[in-house]
Amino acid sequence: MEEKRVDVEQFKVGMRTLAGAVNIITSVHGGRRHGMTATAVCSVTADPPTVLVCINKLATTHGIVAKSKVFCVNLLRADDWELSTTFSGATSGEGRFKSRDWTRLATGSPVLIDSLVSFDCRVVKSLAHGTHTIFLGQVEQVLVGKQGKPLLYSEGQYARLASLTLGEPLPEGLDYWGF
Repeated sequence: MEEKRVDVEQFKVGMRTLAGAVNIITSVHGGRRHGMTATAVCSVTADPPTVLVCINKLATTHGIVAKSKVFCVNLLRADDWELSTTFSGATSGEGRFKSRDWTRLATGSPVLIDSLVSFDCRVVKSLAHGTHTIFLGQVEQVLVGKQGKPLLYSEGQYARLASLTLGEPLPEGLDYWGF
């Protein structure tokens, strides 16, 4: 039986509907800081504490993480959409780091002081697949930052998380399955 391939454009349209938390992935190499916006981030295991990031091989940050073997995941707050845009390409190089306060932890990767949380990681494995590389990072240090709600991204737009109290009616147009 002939294998039918999924249309790449159809796949991209489908994946754009998947809401994701917006992060700034940072790294350092040769004394220079690098970073990019990413939603392809998730936890892997709590023991040992490990996260993964998926980075396009064409992104400058990909080469830096591959060489330095370190990265930091900085989870953005709902009001950080401008910073996300800056790290998405509106600004390049060191200029991306000028508008906010950054520090360094165990690995030396840039850590956003007022992110919701930052996970400073050392690469323990990488897997190249298609256009991206999956980097598994063992967490060396965690910085819990400023409280707030995460910045989300879906359908080409930034969004905020809405909290509902148990029993509170959902906003018009939303439905649920009887939680």
